[in-house]
Amino acid sequence: MTSQEPAPGQYVLWQGRTAAPGRLRDVLGPCAPSGVLRLVVQRIALHDQGRPAGEHEVISSVADVDGNLVAVPLRQAVRADQGRAAALDEAFAMLRRDLAEDGLPDVDAIEVVLDADGTDRVGIALALDVSPREVQGEDVDDAVHDGDHHIARHAPALEDLRDRLAEETVGPLQRGWGVLMDLLRRIH
Repeated sequence: MTSQEPAPGQYVLWQGRTAAPGRLRDVLGPCAPSGVLRLVVQRIALHDQGRPAGEHEVISSVADVDGNLVAVPLRQAVRADQGRAAALDEAFAMLRRDLAEDGLPDVDAIEVVLDADGTDRVGIALALDVSPREVQGEDVDDAVHDGDHHIARHAPALEDLRDRLAEETVGPLQRGWGVLMDLLRRIH
């Protein structure tokens, strides 16, 4: 179930249950670059003058590279491995079945966002009218949510995620030592 019915052309978070994001994480994890903060998989139904014209697929990541957020496309690497590509397609087919069982059989776009802290989100959009030429070149339609889109639109959340993950790598002894050193500095 969605928290609200999506307005035509807008994404909303789907609140249903599915095992698909976990499977996608398993498929994409080995292809992810070092420092990955977010993996994104998106499929958009394309239309040309109101007629179906295929599907656009995004497989991308956002990584922390020396403190900078960098988009790293993964589609070519995933599609080059037949087993990985088949597993990705199976996970997406499962997600489509789960959406259909939830009363959403005609979704035009699905975006799965997998964050490095283990959280995942499935966004859906209905009644998108995106043509094949609108997903290519520099002036890409706003419906396409690749790594660059996530950096441009969600940089503060990604930086927060990066900072939280960095804090988690510091052990309790190291944190305690830092607190003790801060106290000593304040006293002197």
